[in-house]
Amino acid sequence: MNFKDRITKIKKIHSIISSTLFFVVLLFCISNTDELNLADHSLSHFGINYKTSTLWNWSLFFLGVVLYLHALRSIFRYYTDGKISSNLIILFSISSLSLLLTALVDMRFTIHNFFAISYFIGYIISIFLFGYKLLSFDFRIGISSIIISLACLIFPIITTYIFTGWAIPELIHTLFILLWVVMLSFDREWKQLLKKIGF
Repeated sequence: MNFKDRITKIKKIHSIISSTLFFVVLLFCISNTDELNLADHSLSHFGINYKTSTLWNWSLFFLGVVLYLHALRSIFRYYTDGKISSNLIILFSISSLSLLLTALVDMRFTIHNFFAISYFIGYIISIFLFGYKLLSFDFRIGISSIIISLACLIFPIITTYIFTGWAIPELIHTLFILLWVVMLSFDREWKQLLKKIGF
């Protein structure tokens, strides 16, 4: 196995472990806060509950760093145009910074909501533009990114009409973000799968 193959393997393992750890933390927080109903609350309540606040806020911070590093790696892998890369780097940087600030400033402060919304909207736009710019030279990854970005927006909005709290929409948004991370980590396998189904 050469150096490039080793890096690819590490990237795949890293994406799986990072995604798994997030959901392990989530399950831990849910199991230790019986008083919080996900259908009626937001995930940010884990950040102020004395049983889960430290673990939850650190996991969000870690997730923000992981997403930012993944975005940078993906940009430099798929793009060679410096101008395009710079624009995407700025968008992903703002979105990731918003998630970091969401972790550092809990919901007891009003500005927490601004940071959370900035991350929510910013990452959707970032993934959409990442995919849109890719359409001309990597159609399958480009269109997949666009579809995931739209799913990040549409499905959470739909669930707000079903649940009174924001936790379920936030979880759906996070699930699609992590799906995008895993997809790019296994991009070769993903494109082969799309070819097999005629896409």
